[in-house]
Amino acid sequence: MSYSPTLVTLVLLLFPGGICVARGDGKPMLKDLGKIPPPGGVPLDFRPGTPIKVDAVEKARKRLESAPAEELEKWVVELERITGEKLEGDLAKQACRTYFVTRMSVAFEGLKWNAKAGDNLFRRAQTMPATESKVWKEAFEALLKKEIGQTATENYAGGPTYAVPLVLIPVEALHKGQKYSVERGKKYQVRLKQLAAEDISLWKDKVDEFGGTALDAAVNIILLDDYFDKEQFQRDKFKAAIEARKK
Repeated sequence: MSYSPTLVTLVLLLFPGGICVARGDGKPMLKDLGKIPPPGGVPLDFRPGTPIKVDAVEKARKRLESAPAEELEKWVVELERITGEKLEGDLAKQACRTYFVTRMSVAFEGLKWNAKAGDNLFRRAQTMPATESKVWKEAFEALLKKEIGQTATENYAGGPTYAVPLVLIPVEALHKGQKYSVERGKKYQVRLKQLAAEDISLWKDKVDEFGGTALDAAVNIILLDDYFDKEQFQRDKFKAAIEARKK
């Protein structure tokens, strides 16, 4: 079986860490935190630092083929508006499309494009102010101590800028119906500022079972109402819950 060199290149750009290809022959509060998927749904199995799986590349290809080209182009344009950043060159735009189909599983039924879900998510995206995306980006960068962004050929250590709105758009708690709520955003931004990089590492290393990103981890944590008492993060309770998973 062969794959488009362009698609493999894009996968390497978005999920660096593995240059060989391995054979691949996956908000409610839950007792087991590990059962909480990333906000965008269970992503395709690309995990930074691990070999790229043939099966995952094939699934990404099928999603790219299933999603109408005009729909993906609409998303690229809208994400440029939200982030206030133009994607430079065809490679950067295709990388954005590939990131979308691998991470935004809520817009698909398996490998098939879900037109209704995709349209609902897009309408939400249209209500997000660019100023809000900037506030979230800066908060994520302060937490992770990594720059978020991209050039025409590579992503920064914190991931691409369009990953910020894409991790927020599926979150019900940030919206009133289909409209992004700045008021609700402020509530969760306050929570985000209480987190430390070690909390993110703990989630990714000890909790996450789906290959989520650091942004996924941060958003999943701030949505855990049971771990915020009067909006103050209960770190000891959080760590105890994670420790209990081992028993």
